[in-house]
Amino acid sequence: MNKQKRPNDGGFTLIEVLIGLMIFSVGILGIGLMQLSAIRGNSVAKQLTEATVFGSDQIEQILSWSYDDGRLKSTNNNVDTPTNSKADGDQADNDDFYHAYWQITDNKPVTDSKTIDVTVFWNRKGKLKSFSLSAVKAK
Repeated sequence: MNKQKRPNDGGFTLIEVLIGLMIFSVGILGIGLMQLSAIRGNSVAKQLTEATVFGSDQIEQILSWSYDDGRLKSTNNNVDTPTNSKADGDQADNDDFYHAYWQITDNKPVTDSKTIDVTVFWNRKGKLKSFSLSAVKAK
């Protein structure tokens, strides 16, 4: 009996296919983990943006007071007003409450001026986060 030689088909063996699938699976898993990381990052950015807007609103309100207003004495003050809605108008979660505290310092950085330091605090997954803003009001 004569054995005929089979021509090389150029196809893939089962092992090659399995190795290719394993490499593809690792790549897809990596993309999924990147998506989760991006979602977390977006959540942090959203809260920081809301805290910045809340703090900016507080500074704008304080700057609208006259220079001799009694609320602008050189002491610690606070507004413990939690926001009850998100920027998009939806109802806020319990972790989405922001609290602003401010301090007024007279004659800093120059005479006849008041430095307004506003610090916004909020809770993110049980951890206290903060953001600070400053402004100067001239006489």
